[in-house]
Amino acid sequence: MTPSVDFPDEGRIVVDFQMPAICSPHVRPGRQSELEPVVSEQIRNALSSSMMVDLRELNIAPGKAAWMAYLDVYCLDSDGSLLDAALLATAAALADLKLPEVAVTDDGKVLPASSDVQEHRSLKNIQSKRLKLGKIPMALTCAVHPKYILPDPTAEEEAILKTTITVLTDFSGQLFSLYKPGGEVLASTSTVQDCFALAKYRGKELQKIFNNAVIDAEADDAMVED
Repeated sequence: MTPSVDFPDEGRIVVDFQMPAICSPHVRPGRQSELEPVVSEQIRNALSSSMMVDLRELNIAPGKAAWMAYLDVYCLDSDGSLLDAALLATAAALADLKLPEVAVTDDGKVLPASSDVQEHRSLKNIQSKRLKLGKIPMALTCAVHPKYILPDPTAEEEAILKTTITVLTDFSGQLFSLYKPGGEVLASTSTVQDCFALAKYRGKELQKIFNNAVIDAEADDAMVED
């Protein structure tokens, strides 16, 4: 893609959350679920507020060429806490993303790295690389009852309890945002604080799992390259 005039050294990430009919009996083939644009926007907001990806990482040649990454998140089982699972999948996908090696001509045309550099008057070769990720956002949805809080509810539990709060933090527990859909308000200050505490605890557990998965993926890449 050609970068915008306002941000000549930045690429772009396009997010699309999709719910095929296989994920739920409530989703009809050929019809968009009302949750798809909602979760897509929540993922975009999470990436923006956390600054997980510096869009300059997607730069190829300032003002001439940049990467546009398409992030398609597919829900295979719609059983509650959709944003929680979608954000985790988003983080895993971006951590695994490896930008290919390319060559760039003087006029900003991007060519395969195997192209004849002299023939195309290439500006430079851009080496293959993984994205350097910043703070990784994680979400925890809590269903709220006047007497208790249920973290990571199923779809049935969300429907019964009606009031839910989703807390977005990074692995260290830094709060990015809170999301509460419309409905009866049962969320007191102490309830929100309890949900935040649960999110911080879950973040520490997810960090271990996520880091181990990244290490395993990098080890697999090293074996393939050897």
